[in-house]
Amino acid sequence: MDNVAIGAKLHKLRKKLGYTTTSLAKKVGVSQAQISRLENGKQGFRSATLTRISKSLGVKPVFFFLEESDTGEARIAERLASYGVTPSKRLVEALSRPGFRKWVERAADAFEGDRARFQAAAKAFNAKTKKRKKK
Repeated sequence: MDNVAIGAKLHKLRKKLGYTTTSLAKKVGVSQAQISRLENGKQGFRSATLTRISKSLGVKPVFFFLEESDTGEARIAERLASYGVTPSKRLVEALSRPGFRKWVERAADAFEGDRARFQAAAKAFNAKTKKRKKK
């Protein structure tokens, strides 16, 4: 990806999260003008600056290099990994469907921080799925 595309993703995410260029600049420790230049693709990103921006916005630096369709899948895979769950190839394929991805995001939000409850729900879901397949 080039600086213009990365800058556009930065602009979109900043707006979505409700930051102004000034508020983000203060949080990152750079000038408002620099944030503006970065968003407009008029200045290249240094890795240290991109890392600070990413941290300030709550995303991993790789977010800015993923295609738009990949970001949801990557975010879900990261969240599942934080629970110790490694997504299978079939799950990754299922995550490419927007409806399923939205459902998984809601489920992950519901179980945030409660690994035991998440695992119990996953076991119950697997048991129910196995029963359906036998019929």
